[in-house]
Amino acid sequence: MFRSRFVWVLLIAAEFSVGCGGPPPRPVRPTRPDMETSDVTSTTAGDAVSVATPSDADSAEKENEMPIRPVDLVESDWTGLQALVEQHKGKVVVVDVWSTACEPCMKEFPHLIALHQRFPNDVIAISFDVDYAGIKSKPPAYYRERVLKFLGSQIENSVLHRMSTTAAEDLFDAIKLDSIPAVYVYGRDGALLKRFNGSTGDSEGVSYEKQVTPFIGDLVQRDPEK
Repeated sequence: MFRSRFVWVLLIAAEFSVGCGGPPPRPVRPTRPDMETSDVTSTTAGDAVSVATPSDADSAEKENEMPIRPVDLVESDWTGLQALVEQHKGKVVVVDVWSTACEPCMKEFPHLIALHQRFPNDVIAISFDVDYAGIKSKPPAYYRERVLKFLGSQIENSVLHRMSTTAAEDLFDAIKLDSIPAVYVYGRDGALLKRFNGSTGDSEGVSYEKQVTPFIGDLVQRDPEK
């Protein structure tokens, strides 16, 4: 699963692949262009300058007009996330590990919201963004705007939002995770019950509809809130 030398920055090419048809992409650690993985932040006089066309300007204007609701996004490491899970003993806790560089992650994200809306009294939903790449000149705050933009475009919800302060590749190695999207399900006692990440076999990735939501439904039915 491309274990070596993975650096996370925004996957610009992803926006060009949307709507192209064909099977959904397999879950992997998203690679990002070399131009965004270095510490270089300035351009030289000889660099080419791109000029926006009228259609580009119109698209940008329409995008800026889209309402973005305020989101409480808290920076945290994996240890802090586990402490948050511990705080919600007595509930089933669902943690969605995702990134703005991962198209399947963003496609599945609304299902996390729908899951919490379906079981509001039984489930605590947490999103854990892993955009941070560990580049010195690009701390977690560098990715904050793009993460907030995506989260703010989602429907109103009460999901708890956290953003990783650990470089994605280091985090993935530490928790032995090969791909995202990934969903962790913790029981009412705070213990991890199941991890969905679709990195083995012929799976095309995590599906809330086919995997996560039915699992949570059965769990809630077997172990209703006391």
